[in-house]
Amino acid sequence: MDSIAEQQRQAYEDMERLEQAVVDLMLQKLTKHRYRLIREQKISNLLDQIQARSKLITELNLDESGLRAKEMHMMGTGFDSFYAQLDKVRAHHRRNPELSVQPPELDYIKYTRNPEEADEKRRVLEARLRDTTNVENVEIDDTELETFVSEGDMDKLETMFSGDERFGRYVDLNEQHKLYINLRGTSTISYVEYLNVCTRFGDIPAAAKDNLYVEYLRSLAAYFESYFARSMPLFDLPKAQREADEAFEKEWAERKENEMDVELFCEPCQRTFEKETTYKAHMSSRKHQKTVDRLAKSTCAKTESRVDHAKRIARLEHKVQCYVRALGSKLSDTRANVQRRQALTEDERMHELHDVDEIEYSDDADTAHAYNPLNLPLGWDGKPIPFWLYKLHGLSVTFSCEICGNSVYRGRSAYERHFQEPRHASNMRRLGIPNTRQFHGVASISEALELWARVDAEKKAEDVDNDTFEEYEDAEGNVFSKKTYFDLKRQGLI
Repeated sequence: MDSIAEQQRQAYEDMERLEQAVVDLMLQKLTKHRYRLIREQKISNLLDQIQARSKLITELNLDESGLRAKEMHMMGTGFDSFYAQLDKVRAHHRRNPELSVQPPELDYIKYTRNPEEADEKRRVLEARLRDTTNVENVEIDDTELETFVSEGDMDKLETMFSGDERFGRYVDLNEQHKLYINLRGTSTISYVEYLNVCTRFGDIPAAAKDNLYVEYLRSLAAYFESYFARSMPLFDLPKAQREADEAFEKEWAERKENEMDVELFCEPCQRTFEKETTYKAHMSSRKHQKTVDRLAKSTCAKTESRVDHAKRIARLEHKVQCYVRALGSKLSDTRANVQRRQALTEDERMHELHDVDEIEYSDDADTAHAYNPLNLPLGWDGKPIPFWLYKLHGLSVTFSCEICGNSVYRGRSAYERHFQEPRHASNMRRLGIPNTRQFHGVASISEALELWARVDAEKKAEDVDNDTFEEYEDAEGNVFSKKTYFDLKRQGLI
């Protein structure tokens, strides 16, 4: 076992090498999003190692066991301890004569190599291998092309994000959207509209902020915390949480409690009411009395006070809003991306998933956004499409479909195409209407039901007319309908 002084020296050396590795990574100019994200994850890992070394040095300096002071005292008495340790080192190498020692510099040299330059060198060497006739003279040395990006890092990145997140470029709030539209006091809105109102907690009435609403807020906070860890590894989440809690406590102390919310809150049922008449009716209802009796029989039952309930909701709302501010333009970028993808065909969407790394960053990509005063849709390169193309495809005209949940489509072609998509067909089946050609172009639920009632009535009328369509003639030449002819014949009149 190494001495305490040697452990300290080794920890200081490791810290210097780790710091230099962080500097080497930060100085690399990377254009691909994946490589940038892996670099941030590597830097976060290196910073954790630096903190671990610093903690070790601090513990050794504290010397709670007293071994370090004893070792320092022995080192000051003479060279006896030095020669004793030297004999141990020589004995170790005599027992292991073929032991190879790898310089520590080799473990950190990979942080100095740019993965994009290594990929370019590898492509050049592979091209030379294909073109040359003497393949034996051209070999690819993978050790010289080894960078901080490994195959395991790329595989891990594939499973870390969902398809809508696009490796951390955007957020994926589809699950939270489903929870939102199931809350009391909210209407059914599209995903694009939800991205605009997901942080407008004041629009939700106080009576709707029950336990289900608390679960919705917790889901939002948990997702953003997970997103920070995956797509923004260098973001100091504990610091942001502390600052959010401190700011909330300060605001809560200055806030005057709303008397109406305090009076119209039922502690046993954990519900808030807007009107006093509704609150009084609830207090005398059977459901409330059953809840009170059940809680009275339970010895361990605990109900949250109205003030604590309001404070817990306000704390979660404040935390989520702080997370959204820390995300910057992620929500607006996600909204623009969803609108852009709605104008794409299925083949274009699949092609975009395979070319996720084609979008590269320029030197000023992090400091400025594309100038888009006309709010044009974004193209495959993340920039607004030309205005003439925007007018050519008729994207300035928007169409909404009530059957598909008031989804908005840009341009006539996208609107006409959506009538044949599975989503529209599924919603038509839920209304009990077949998605035939005659219903294409009908986007209103009332118009679709009215048209289906008229079509159904015409079909039934055709079935009734089949009995009068055929004509029969008796022996005297009189012509009758099928029904009349057989009725007279059964009576023996003809």
